[in-house]
Amino acid sequence: MTNSLLGRIKSLLGFSTVPQLSLEELQRLFTEKYCNFRELLTANNNALEAMAQMENALHDGRAFSMAFIRSNATVISVNIYKMIQCLVTMADGRYGMLEERFADIQQQLDNIINHDVIKVEGRWFLPLHEATRELVDLAGEKMANLGEAGSLAGIRIPPGFVVTGSATRYFFQQNNLYPAINRIFQQTDPSNMEDLHERSNEVQSLIKRAPLPIDLEKQLYNQFDQLVQKSKTPVKLAVRSSALGEDTRQASFAGLYHTELHVDRDDLIYSYKSVLASTYSSRAMIYRLTKGFIHEETIMCVGCLAMIDAVMSGVCYSQSISGRPGAMDIFFSAGSAKGIVDGTKDTQHYLVARRAPYGTIRQTAESSPADARLMDEWAKDIATAAMILENHFGTPQDIEWSINKEGLLYILQSRPISVAGKKERDEVGKRAVNEHCLLQGEVTGCAGTASGPVFVVRSNLDVLRIPKHSVLVVEHPLPQWAPLLRKATALVAETGSEAGHLATIAREFGVPAILSAKGATKLVNGQIVTIDATNQTIYKGRVEALLQHDQPKNNPMDGSPVQKAMIDALQLISPLHLTDPTSPYFRSSCCQSLHDITRFCHEKSVVEMFDFGKRYTFKKGAAKRLVDNMPLEWWVINLADGFIEGFDSGSNYINISEIISSPMLAIWEGMHAYGWAGPPQASMRGMGSLFFQSTRQPGIDPAVPSAMVQKNYFLVSRNYCNLSVRLGYHYAMVEAYISSLRTERYVTFRFKGGAADESKRVGRVELLAAVLEHYDFRIEKAGDALTARVEKRSQAFLFNRLKILGYLTIHTRQIDMVMDAPGQYKRYLDKFLLDIEEMIANEK
Repeated sequence: MTNSLLGRIKSLLGFSTVPQLSLEELQRLFTEKYCNFRELLTANNNALEAMAQMENALHDGRAFSMAFIRSNATVISVNIYKMIQCLVTMADGRYGMLEERFADIQQQLDNIINHDVIKVEGRWFLPLHEATRELVDLAGEKMANLGEAGSLAGIRIPPGFVVTGSATRYFFQQNNLYPAINRIFQQTDPSNMEDLHERSNEVQSLIKRAPLPIDLEKQLYNQFDQLVQKSKTPVKLAVRSSALGEDTRQASFAGLYHTELHVDRDDLIYSYKSVLASTYSSRAMIYRLTKGFIHEETIMCVGCLAMIDAVMSGVCYSQSISGRPGAMDIFFSAGSAKGIVDGTKDTQHYLVARRAPYGTIRQTAESSPADARLMDEWAKDIATAAMILENHFGTPQDIEWSINKEGLLYILQSRPISVAGKKERDEVGKRAVNEHCLLQGEVTGCAGTASGPVFVVRSNLDVLRIPKHSVLVVEHPLPQWAPLLRKATALVAETGSEAGHLATIAREFGVPAILSAKGATKLVNGQIVTIDATNQTIYKGRVEALLQHDQPKNNPMDGSPVQKAMIDALQLISPLHLTDPTSPYFRSSCCQSLHDITRFCHEKSVVEMFDFGKRYTFKKGAAKRLVDNMPLEWWVINLADGFIEGFDSGSNYINISEIISSPMLAIWEGMHAYGWAGPPQASMRGMGSLFFQSTRQPGIDPAVPSAMVQKNYFLVSRNYCNLSVRLGYHYAMVEAYISSLRTERYVTFRFKGGAADESKRVGRVELLAAVLEHYDFRIEKAGDALTARVEKRSQAFLFNRLKILGYLTIHTRQIDMVMDAPGQYKRYLDKFLLDIEEMIANEK
């Protein structure tokens, strides 16, 4: 038998269902409910604030980590659980179903955001020729690509072996490194470069000091010895990174992990651990954060390749990154390719046709006759190999290669590239060159335009001081400067080529980059310049004619694992399905998201406070109707000390003169500052929208009293006010707490809904946002919903903002119906700002 049925039976039998309590007991009960109510409201604000932080991070293009998602999700969950407990206490144990819905949603959320370390299972070592794409989880992207390349006819790779991710996991587990690393990074602020650098060094030292397990060490030496036996000559190794997720189309990690060259047997273990430790270098961690990689899913595999005694090395892009159709780039210099990729070596360039016989289209004038003769011979071999690799992997390739003393071509790396087109200089660029040109470069690392103050970085100390949105200027485009690209608006380097690691990362991030700009480091810090990387030109000042044609930057996190986790998490957190308390579906079992639970708890907690006087024989907690000539009904409930002393608690009515809640009085003043002119004249289309909305609202049945046309409530104490307003098809909420302590003060406004179609409702929200932003509110918008907040300001400032909200609450009624009419947005915006300025001025 249900409680409600039992209550009706008791009533029919003459038994009273209203508890008979003494005055002291009733006051104590009310105080307890009020305390729970205030705790619930505080938890509600905390949860909604964390939701807004997650939504803003997703939509404004900033970098965020799984730690950010977890911390905010934890704040949301903790506060919503607190709301549930407070509501259940206020309701004497009712709404228990909420805990079940919360637990179910929380379990789904945990499955998304709580990642264990990937369980990489399999052999500890793989011969390089066995490391194919099918074994990418063991060998990592770089070695899997290289091993598979070696299986293709016409492709030669160095002999070697891979120390797999399974071996890495074994080494870390045997030394208990995972929990130790997590403890070190748990409190790290990724935006604090100095702190991140210190924590990074601490973790890398921890890994390097950890002993390699005896069985793993023995097998590592055995692999080296087998390689020597097969080569029948002394062997030096290149020990290279091959992390999971490295060398993909979305993320190259170009030059960000460590490589050890010329490694002999004695240095093998140290070199291996140094590459593992580079997983946690500050530059790699910042890159992963910016690109949206999940920390726990980054497992380092290590490739050990026999060094090639190179006479010439370089990089080939099988599709020219200049955007020229039918061509590929070959960058080269004598010796190894290290100086090419780190930007410290003069680099020659051939533009070669993509089709046999792979003729040379263009070559750099600086090529020496000897180099040119050699490249004429080898260019065809390099181009042939490049097209084999592109055809096999199905996408243009960034290929690192070397040619040994016998003239044999070895492929050292093959990974996907993102081809950045290079626009021809337009007429605006040609005119600008002749007017404000400061400096001319030779190479476009990444096309585009940008402007900002110059900041020259000469040492690691400068890294900690670079301001956001600066033009980063360096002598050499070293990979170690990669973390600065997320702060920079553009990059200029005195040396380097398109083949360098930093140029690769600049293209990934969409940061305009000019390389080989001699004398760039002589630019003055703080000097405003405009970078036209497309045309390799640096201009004095800000050249608007160039900047207005600029394309927006890439969002490096697009499609990343962390971005996907955020999207999936927010699907469980932020959608609001429970909007109408009069709907039969407004119940705890229908909560589909954590936001639904907050909405339900907030609404029902208000009801619990309103119903206090009905459920107990004590009228002090009951709502009092405000005596006023406004067409709507306004009711007030005194939570503590919001009424004057001596107020007749037995009365069902109250005058505004009997209320001493300062936040409510400010709202009320704004509501009465100017009379409402009535609803605007809507078009037939607008009326059709109104009728359509009416059919969807069960609360509009004329035979049923509707809360939509009845009561609007103020909950008040001396320093607190919560106004819940239902005006037709939309609802608004104003909440404020303005005490003597600045740190406690806040004003919050929430608004959602309307009778018009979505575009018009959104138009009204845009109008509200424009007004509130003008008066220093922080704004968050999502469709036809708006949240505005201001806090920790002077009392006078906040009281004025409450008057503004009172004014808008009355005067934005039904204007969504005409938001599509020409000129209406501007007309209302001008009127509102004029009225508000006059209202505020009258107070001074």
